Amino acid sequence: MSDLRFHSQPELEHPLVIAGFAGWNDAGEVATSAIRFIRRRWRAERFADIDPEEFYDFSQARPKVRLEKGERKLTWPTNEFAAHQLDGSRRDIILLSGIEPHINWRRFVANIVDICKTYEVATFITLGGLLAEVSHTNAVRVGGSATDPELAKELGFTDAETPSYQGPTGIVGVLTNELRAAGIETASVWANVPFYIQRSPNPKGALAILQRLNSAFTLDLSLHDLEVFAARFDAQVAADLEQNPEASALAKSIEEQLSTDSLEQIDAQDELPDAESMVNELERFLKEQLDDQD
Repeated sequence: MSDLRFHSQPELEHPLVIAGFAGWNDAGEVATSAIRFIRRRWRAERFADIDPEEFYDFSQARPKVRLEKGERKLTWPTNEFAAHQLDGSRRDIILLSGIEPHINWRRFVANIVDICKTYEVATFITLGGLLAEVSHTNAVRVGGSATDPELAKELGFTDAETPSYQGPTGIVGVLTNELRAAGIETASVWANVPFYIQRSPNPKGALAILQRLNSAFTLDLSLHDLEVFAARFDAQVAADLEQNPEASALAKSIEEQLSTDSLEQIDAQDELPDAESMVNELERFLKEQLDDQD
């Protein structure tokens, strides 16, 4: 019995799926932040979701209560599919924003495979964040793998080999395995997040992933506002480290050990603006967002 709930049936041409899951695979919330950013930017509408009843321990992932026009509304853990038609592109986009389930993983994955078959999805991209021994002062390292050489080339990977990692895996690993068995090409795009940074979400990691997707699939996403948030995040991290000598010493030690020449380079970012310019830019962006909602 399917747990899929359809709210509409969009007509999509050769859709590409981009998915991010909260949980084990989402260090710094970079995957879910990236999906959320794309969905808001495109105002992509939900067309289907997965009934959460069979997949979550609600004492761990509790439903939330909110007030809507004075009426109490319950929000349950969600795994939503949203669609966007790209003008002039040979493929449309399905965005999957989800939460790693607690139980019934195979049944959960089967629902995702079913929706891929319904829409004849040929390519599925998963996003992830990985805690790593990297420096916050360097460009974010983005890596991953792909099953198809052409897809690997699009994403800027050096090869399409299967990852050599062995050990515990998350829902991304299980889903990827089942998608490949169903004949669907897959790729995973991961951002490395400094393990000593406690702040989350990490907009620098989300920005690095979106830059890679923008380049690979010509999504034409404007990332300027996220660049502003990433700059502010850097300033906040610097302030945090000033207040924590131990963390600051650790960060400096890692920075000294790493050679930036050995890191995979992505699009270089401009020098960070001064604090006053950064705040002014942020205020301008927030004002524009409020104006758009009017």
